[in-house]
Amino acid sequence: MDDGSRLPWIIAIVFLFIAAYFAVTETAFASVSRNKIKTGAEHGDPRAKTALWVLDHFDRAISTLLIGTNVAHIAAASLVTVAVTRRWGLNAVTLSTFVTTLVVFFAGEMLPKSIAKKYSESCALATADTLRALMAVLKPLSALLTWIGEAAASLTRGEPEISVTEDELYDLIEDMTEEGSLDEEQGDLISSALQFGDVTVESILTPRVDLAAIDIGDSHEEILSQIKAQNHSRLPVYEGSIDNIIGILQIRKFIKAWLREGTALELRPLLDEPFFIHQSTNIDELLPLMSRNRMNMAVVTDNYGGTLGIVTVEDILEELVGEIWDEDDVVEEPVVELGEGVYEVDAEESVTDVFETLGFEDPEENEALVNTRMGEWAYEQFTAIPSVGESFTYHNLSVTVAAMEHNRIRKLHVKLQPGEQEGGAEA
Repeated sequence: MDDGSRLPWIIAIVFLFIAAYFAVTETAFASVSRNKIKTGAEHGDPRAKTALWVLDHFDRAISTLLIGTNVAHIAAASLVTVAVTRRWGLNAVTLSTFVTTLVVFFAGEMLPKSIAKKYSESCALATADTLRALMAVLKPLSALLTWIGEAAASLTRGEPEISVTEDELYDLIEDMTEEGSLDEEQGDLISSALQFGDVTVESILTPRVDLAAIDIGDSHEEILSQIKAQNHSRLPVYEGSIDNIIGILQIRKFIKAWLREGTALELRPLLDEPFFIHQSTNIDELLPLMSRNRMNMAVVTDNYGGTLGIVTVEDILEELVGEIWDEDDVVEEPVVELGEGVYEVDAEESVTDVFETLGFEDPEENEALVNTRMGEWAYEQFTAIPSVGESFTYHNLSVTVAAMEHNRIRKLHVKLQPGEQEGGAEA
């Protein structure tokens, strides 16, 4: 193969690298967090300033990238066709077209875009200067294509544009907290508000095993004794089984009626009608419904209609503003340091809150753990009901069952080990 026959191949490979550059640049700028780039620009990074300018003129940037990508693809394919025709004749063109398409797709599109998506910020900063220069060179053609695209788009009714994504909002809150524009409590409150719509009642309810309830068949003395043992203003009332809740008893109403009527008191007329909801109900839908109907308590049912637990307005508000303490509440810290890097954790505490307290960054970034409790998550790691002392590892996190009650995990000991463990979670 002489130099003349090599030249088309060499130029085609050059165009393949050019196509890869355009693929990296397009994906990087489409994926990068604008807030992170803006923060870098505010700290004086010249590359971040250029990248921010590109993001401010993103329509022009996309037009430039599309022009460059198409030129690179067409040029590479044409040069390969010329080279193949010279070398093997027209009969080999079909096969060369197929092979060229695969190579361009993998090396000029898929692989560069995968890399750019993973390292979007670094790639955006690295390509910003050359992209801005190309935008200046191709400005006339880009402006023409942009005008044609906008004219075509104006003929159809589009969906409302999302100016800021949820992930960008979280990044913005984190940046403002780190810079001091927001204090930590304000940042946590705003983050809780953003997550509020994703929380279901199943995540915050009082489970049936902890439920204080009255049997309609109990005597007045038994009911009074149970009321004295509790600090609740309302108690659910069931008949026969806790799965058959027939009403909600207001304690003040019962006491007043008892003092007035004594042993002649009828319990059923005092009961408020129970309000039932399914475990999958979102709390942002439930709160206005309970407020509108002046309800303080709702009975949560499972998929079979049985009682899963109860949820109150206070439970919902605590999800937004944090723990609300009554004067009779016993204050217990959900995470207590025991020494030597070991923490005792309440099984009712959220997994993400514990990870944050320990400074553990989940390598899997498992979104399913956001509203999962530690006890529930721990149970999922075992193939059978665990005993006290049984443990598992999740990356470099060691978790041991510390206390059980009626086959229910109550406390866990958690330790952050130095270094990363292979293989993810192991039971």
